[in-house]
Amino acid sequence: MKRISLIAILLAFAMFIIPGCAKKEKAPADTTAAKVETTEKVEETTAAEEEKKEEKYDPSKYNPLTGVKTNKKLYNQRPVSIMVNNIYSSLPQEGVGQADILYECLAEGGIPRLLMIVSDYSSITKVGSVRSARDYYIDYAEGYDCIFVHAGGSTYAYNTFDERGTERLDGVRGPTINELFIRDPERVGKYISEHTLVVQSGEKLKEAIEFYEYRTKTDKAHKTPMNFVAVGEKTTLKDKAKHVKVVMSGAQTVDYVYSTEDGKYLRYQYNGERHIDNTTGKQLSFKNVILIFTEHQLIAGDEKNRINVQTTGTGEGWYITNGTYQKITWKKDEASSVTKYFYENGKEVKLNRGKTMINVVPVENAEYVVFDNVWEDKK
Repeated sequence: MKRISLIAILLAFAMFIIPGCAKKEKAPADTTAAKVETTEKVEETTAAEEEKKEEKYDPSKYNPLTGVKTNKKLYNQRPVSIMVNNIYSSLPQEGVGQADILYECLAEGGIPRLLMIVSDYSSITKVGSVRSARDYYIDYAEGYDCIFVHAGGSTYAYNTFDERGTERLDGVRGPTINELFIRDPERVGKYISEHTLVVQSGEKLKEAIEFYEYRTKTDKAHKTPMNFVAVGEKTTLKDKAKHVKVVMSGAQTVDYVYSTEDGKYLRYQYNGERHIDNTTGKQLSFKNVILIFTEHQLIAGDEKNRINVQTTGTGEGWYITNGTYQKITWKKDEASSVTKYFYENGKEVKLNRGKTMINVVPVENAEYVVFDNVWEDKK
């Protein structure tokens, strides 16, 4: 019986580590450490861009999660994180394009799930479908001092909530008020029940946060969670690629395609399908894409084949922006720490101002990342 159990675990583990029928494609030779950009060339600023810089930078006028100027007072605003379904049968999502930062990690069986982080949460529209929490998503959310929004969770997630006293809103066990979570009438009857729950609106979210008297100001340790270039500057890296392919698991392959029109990366998933926000009808796009490689392991004896995902410590990755990319390392000291990114020469990465997409990829799949200039849109 022990032998049979071991075989079952190994087979389940293969579901999210082995990239299915995907071809084993390695990054081209010019992505090796020998080609890493020099310190002087990592950030390039033209004279014209220098002229656009403001005489005095006032952080209170900028969204701390995107670095983009806003007329809202967001500098001290505590953000929320929302667990969003990303299994193929639940698509398309509602409101996911409103994320300032979007994480994609795996759940059991190699199924991807999203963690949507938003600073100006009171202004968001309907978001969903909302799904259950896993403990490692909580670690990533804590790096931004988020109020955690979800619909249920694993035993490990609830244990983590209890141990840390996480301020949260749960669409399954509560607490919640005033129909913050509803079964979306536009989804009921078209999807199975677990794919129909949504956050009704940002206004309802604000009401619930105020009702439970959750802290709404960011604590001192998280006031500047992102390291952005100065206003008017930009980061451009040495190696170029229009297209980046990322194998998350046998169930999910993601592509990012650079658009010269707006300088952002369009996101595709599930082997070439455009990732669309159904609320706006627009494809998701990001100024920054970060890949971080971490250890993923099955939890021994877990009957649902849940996994542990490394969130703290250090590891390798890639930073992708402005049609260029470069190797980096990531570092997160503890669950509540902000994740930091560094070039191989030790200099901290300065992100371009805009939205950021972060893919947490099993370290075994690092070799399947492809950078090239070949892409054909499946319309």
